[in-house]
Order: sequence, then structure tokens, then C-alpha cells
Amino acid sequence: MVRKAEEIKPNLVDRVISWFSPEKAYYRMAYRHAEQEMRNYNAARRDRFGSGWEPVNQKPEETDAAFRDRIKARARDLERNSEIGNSVLLALERNVIGQGIRPQARIKNEDGSDNEDLNKRLEDLWEEWAYKCEVTGQNTFYELQNMALRRMIVDGDTLALNVYDTSDFPFKLQMLESDALDTFHSYAKNKRVFSGVEVNAQYKPLAYWIYEDELSLPLRGRNFTSKRIPADRILHLFIKKRPQQVRGMSYFAPIMGRVRDMDEYLDAELMASRIAACFAAFIKTKAPGDRIGRQSKTVDGKRRETLEPGIMEYLLPGEDVSFSDPPRPNTKANEFIQMQLRLSGAGVGQSYEMISRDVSQVNYSSARQAHLEDRQGFRVLQQFIKDHFCRPIWPEFVTACVLAGKVRIPDYFSNMSRYTKSVWITPGWQWVDPLKEAAGTQKELDMGITSLSEICAARGKDWQEILDQICREQEYVEKIGLKKEGGSVAKISK
Repeated sequence: MVRKAEEIKPNLVDRVISWFSPEKAYYRMAYRHAEQEMRNYNAARRDRFGSGWEPVNQKPEETDAAFRDRIKARARDLERNSEIGNSVLLALERNVIGQGIRPQARIKNEDGSDNEDLNKRLEDLWEEWAYKCEVTGQNTFYELQNMALRRMIVDGDTLALNVYDTSDFPFKLQMLESDALDTFHSYAKNKRVFSGVEVNAQYKPLAYWIYEDELSLPLRGRNFTSKRIPADRILHLFIKKRPQQVRGMSYFAPIMGRVRDMDEYLDAELMASRIAACFAAFIKTKAPGDRIGRQSKTVDGKRRETLEPGIMEYLLPGEDVSFSDPPRPNTKANEFIQMQLRLSGAGVGQSYEMISRDVSQVNYSSARQAHLEDRQGFRVLQQFIKDHFCRPIWPEFVTACVLAGKVRIPDYFSNMSRYTKSVWITPGWQWVDPLKEAAGTQKELDMGITSLSEICAARGKDWQEILDQICREQEYVEKIGLKKEGGSVAKISK
């Protein structure tokens, strides 16, 4: 319900003045009202500048639930049919996930040193599991990262279900779209259920109500019965923006209308250009009636309305030939499209160059600044994927390895936190001018304000693996009797 503006009531002075001059009393109250409005927020004005702005102000689910499916359907349409929508998605996939966010085991011995043997064994087992981790057997874990990110961005949220079986690795993942949630389920043992998510009094998720035919495909017909899945078996990925929010909304929601309008505008410009290109010249003739050898109508009497390139069109009787000079392509279209792309990019935290792939208007410094801003946004999403998708899976994986006998850890279940520590390495980025960046990085390293591990992590690499590889190369160079000159990484230096 919209709250009405506070009414200005006459005070004692107003009432006294009204006895002698109602007009002056009226204007006095009007000026008091105007003065009060000026002391408040301009954003709350309800005059002709703000009278049409009456937004909904409710709890998250009360605001989102009624429109979530419609927005999701439109976002999926942009995913299928919009170049701009796909450009945003591909930019996120390239920069947030890339070739995959990969784990490194970080188990320590009692003296604080790295347990290299156990860490190496778990990392080798991970690479084996990562390529058969999904119930369908069709996606690697790194492909699931891309899928989870894409569905979270387009649909607003997505789900990953922990599945346990008797296979070689008794732990797998089953990806579920948000459509699997029973949004009509609103009652479960006096618990709160919002759009398929059961929560407690503090809005902590307790369970998810999933349609059974989403978990296991039935032989016939659709089964609308839902099943309660405990929350500890579900990874629910969505960007939470409000404290009591239990479901996500599409990342495209702020820019959806603009992208749709821009797509239709481009289609209209293309059609106008195609039509204009068809008319080469108009021939005016003095002869009345139809021309010999050319029919103006089809055999059923309908007027011809087809166009083809190079048409020479006969008009009403006239005296000369006029050649077409169509105002196409529209010279103003490019500026308009660039402005719309900039606004669309701003709505999803990406620069114009990132979503348009157009770098014709930037130099090295401005391009670098834009990319740095983009990368800050990508790092936020990388951290989200690590915290909410990757890290919760690692303890389940290690437990599955122990239960399957692939690794022997006698005190694992009494000291799980020690044996499930890991770090996740995100993909790095390359620079247009690596020489300048390398010089700056070397300067920071010499000044002691960065480290080899930080430099390697920024490029998506493991510093220990790099040093081990350099050591192996040095040993091989010594073995075959070669020497390296200069500052090569393979230089022999004992």
C-alpha cells in the first residue's frame, strides 16, 4: 500500500487569520506545505515530476515471486536470440571460469609442513573424478562451473544436488534448473516455504521441494509430485542482495528491456536498408495503363508487393527517370547503438569494449583502465563461485575418496577439517603489452610488495608447480650437457 503524504493541518495562527482573511490563511498554509516539501528528499516528490513513480516496496519474495518466471523466460529468449545477451554471457564465461577454477590440496603435517604426498594423491584423484563427476557422464567439473554460472546469470538461480551411489567414486553431482523447484508448495509441517525453498524463522534454508520427475525421468507423463530434499544436499547458487531473499532474479533484469528494444531497432534498420537497396531507379512514362511485358498484378488480381535488388519501378505517367538515393544506412545509427551498448554494459558491470568487442576508440591506457574495472567485477563472481560451488564440494570429494578406499587416512573422520583444506586457483588474464606489465611486476617483486605466489595466482598458475618444472628443466639441461645464456628461466644456477 502506498503511504499518503502527511497532511498539513492549520495551527492556531492559521485559524485566527482565517477569521479575518481566509485567502491569506490559505496561502500561508500552502507556503508552509511547499517549505516542508523542500526540506525533504527530492526523490520523494509527488508533484508532476514524480507523480508517476509509485514503486512497489515489499519483502523480497512478495516483490519477486509473481514476476520471476516471466523474467526468466524473457532472459532465456535473449540467451537464444540476442547477440548482445550472448556477448555478456560469453564475456563472463571467458573471464570468470575460463578453462576452469582448479583446486590444490593444502593438508599440513603436525609440524606445520606440507603433506606433499597426500596433497599430490588427492589432486591426482581430483583430476580423475572431475572428468566423470556428473550423473549423466557428459560434463566435466569445469564445464559444470560454466553451466552453473550461465544458469545463475540467465535464470537467476540454479541448483546442484549431491548424489551418492556405489560407483567407483561414490559421489557425483546432478545439476538442476530452477524450474525443478515446486513453487506452488507453500506448506510443510508449519515451516515457511517460499517458491520451493523451506526456511526457518531466520530465513535459513532447511530443505528444497523438488519435482520428482526432475530428479528421475518418468517413463510416461509428467509427475507434479514434489520431494523434500534436505538443504545440506543442495548447493543453491544465486546472488543474494537482500537479507531475507531466498531466490534469485535474472542478471539480465535491469537491461532486458533496453536489449530487446535495441535488437528490434537493429532489425528495423536492417529491413529499411534492405528495402532501400532494392530500388535502383523509378521510370516515369507518358503511356497510360499497363506496360507490355510487365504485369502489375498477379493472375488472381492481387497487386505485386515483392522487392528485389535493382528494381526499376514504373510509376504514374511522367517525363523522366529518377535514380534512387535512399538515406540508408542511417549515419546516426552507430552513435545511438554505441550509447545503448554503454548503458547495457553499465547495467551488468561491463565496459562497452567488453560487450561490443569494439576497441577502435581506445588507446592502451584507456583500454587498460576499462579492463581493470571489468576484472574487478569478474573477481567478485570468481570468489562467489569458489565460495558457494567449489569449496563445499571438496570435503564431499575427499570423504568419497576415503570411503572408496582410494586414499588411506586413519583419523579422517575425527579430524576432517585438517584433511579437507584446499585453495582454488582462478584463471588469469594476459595483457596487450606484456613487456610493460612484466617490468612493473619485476619492480614490485624487487620492492618486496608482492610475491611469486601472488604473481602466479594472478595468472592462474601454481608457483610451486612452476618452480618444480624449472627444476626439472635445469636437471635435464645439465643431463644433456647444454648451457643457457642470458636470463632464461632454464638458466643453470646452483
